[in-house]
Amino acid sequence: MPLEEQMGDISIDHNVVGTIAAVAAQEVPGVVCVAGIRSLREMLGKKDPVKGVKVDIEENRAIIDMEVKIEFGLNMYDSAHELQRRVKANVERMTGLIVEKVNVKINGIIIHDKKERPAPPES
Repeated sequence: MPLEEQMGDISIDHNVVGTIAAVAAQEVPGVVCVAGIRSLREMLGKKDPVKGVKVDIEENRAIIDMEVKIEFGLNMYDSAHELQRRVKANVERMTGLIVEKVNVKINGIIIHDKKERPAPPES
């Protein structure tokens, strides 16, 4: 009997995987926020890192569904594809799970005021 079988089970909670995915989303240029239904934690003034992220784990495989808003003017497909790549890489690297799918639903665009936008680089 191998040593790892004698030591017991290891499980990773869905919220842990959801948090990893939400953090990865914040690293993708053009993904403004993870969107979804307001949670009780958020209504009480606490940040909910897994808002808009649903994770299904069966054995060592995960399927991740994310709802995001994309910054206006950027290529939505490219931003969503980059999000899929980063989420898959981060979750697999940190958990050892096999990410079968990262489904991305873009449910809005964020348009910044002209005052908030960075000035274009001068040529």
